[in-house]
Amino acid sequence: MKKIAGFIGLAFLHLMVACSSVTPQWQPTAVTDFKSVAGKWDGLLTSNDPRVLNYDRATLIIDDTGACESVITRTRTRVQGMSVDYGVTDVFAEKGKLVLTDGKLSTKFEKGGQVTVQLYVDPASGERMLKAEGKNSQGFTYSANLKRTGDSASAK
Repeated sequence: MKKIAGFIGLAFLHLMVACSSVTPQWQPTAVTDFKSVAGKWDGLLTSNDPRVLNYDRATLIIDDTGACESVITRTRTRVQGMSVDYGVTDVFAEKGKLVLTDGKLSTKFEKGGQVTVQLYVDPASGERMLKAEGKNSQGFTYSANLKRTGDSASAK
């Protein structure tokens, strides 16, 4: 009986270690050039702006030259009888030109907003994430952890 309990305990320990190692261990990494992060990046947006909803999505499209576009979209669910419809609405969009300084990207957008972007890499998987933190012209702050959803060709 002790051997069975020991075996179950050991198996449980291995399961806990395996599950804990699935979580990415993000490490900040310097961006070396625009081509290394060119593409379409997408994630959930958080903000202290009361107009932003907790399911708004941020998209950052970066091209090989550093030109970029930031888009915030909102998905609305409509139910009518037995029918459900999901509509995506563009909440905000603006263009800018990224600057590469000290391994980070930054820009001031056409409408007065600004953003700083840091690349993070999980060494175990090679997975990459951009952490964007910004402020709009009214002083509200925004942040998003962006995962790559398309290459630079799909971003054009």
